[in-house]
Amino acid sequence: MRAALLLPALVATFHLHAQTITEYRYWVNDDPGTLATVSVPPGTSVQVAANLAMPALALDYNTITVQFKDSNGDYSVPVTSLFARNSGTVTAYRYWLNDDPATLVTAAIGPATNVTLNTALALAALDKDYNTITMQFQESDGAYGVPYTSVFTKNSGPVNGYAYWIDDAIANSTTGTIGPNNVVDLIADLPTNTTSGTHFFTIHFSSVNGTWTVSLTTEFSFFTAIDELPGVSDLLLFPNPVTDELGLRLSTDAARTLNLQVLDISGAVVRDLSNWSVSRTAYRNWDISELASGSYLLRMSDGTGTWSTPFVKH
Repeated sequence: MRAALLLPALVATFHLHAQTITEYRYWVNDDPGTLATVSVPPGTSVQVAANLAMPALALDYNTITVQFKDSNGDYSVPVTSLFARNSGTVTAYRYWLNDDPATLVTAAIGPATNVTLNTALALAALDKDYNTITMQFQESDGAYGVPYTSVFTKNSGPVNGYAYWIDDAIANSTTGTIGPNNVVDLIADLPTNTTSGTHFFTIHFSSVNGTWTVSLTTEFSFFTAIDELPGVSDLLLFPNPVTDELGLRLSTDAARTLNLQVLDISGAVVRDLSNWSVSRTAYRNWDISELASGSYLLRMSDGTGTWSTPFVKH
């Protein structure tokens, strides 16, 4: 395993102000004394991260700031990124759990060896709850890199059931069982006996060992009726904010075809979700993972009316 300079993939393959890039410059840790300028030949793609001349940096987190110059002689706005500098071959790693030094484990890494850390970690004695793990890698000069901490949950065995509730109504939670290798469509079964507006959905899962996972909570939007689209009711937008898939469930008084589009905050259509033929109660989701994070509108029309509602993409 070979250590590397960990930087974002900065690639000078675009244009500034409709002009050709002629050079770029960068400096490290806000220090003007580290300024370096590099020319870019016409029509050339430059892997900036592969051509950086790093000064004698500490084995720690550092910052790098980059600007690009166009054929008008203008520099772009500076872009600053955080990175860690490594010094050589990785020879060992160590980790500890939940900020407890007594859990410290150290292991060697042989030359040109790939280690799958998820299978190498000793986690048997942990609570079945949220935990933290902190890792460091030792290099050939004997120095350890900066520590990296991540949050994770320890599973408690095969899942055999679940319980969920809306907002804080734990006493009115809905429970269910899950058979081996089964998939349960919880969105299709979500209760609609709630008010219009934003609500919280909280769920946790039980295991065959009799334990429960930590509770997971997300928001969703619910509309009992839509004046602009008479006959459409109990509309559920889940989740909101959305990460990858936008889910929509609704009921209609008769069969109809709905056209759905995603608009940005300027009102421009950024994704056409096409037509959706619905009858009675229907549920569907769309993959919108390629959209940038931000605020959007979901617009729905059926030829007689149009209705829009905001949502957030993470």
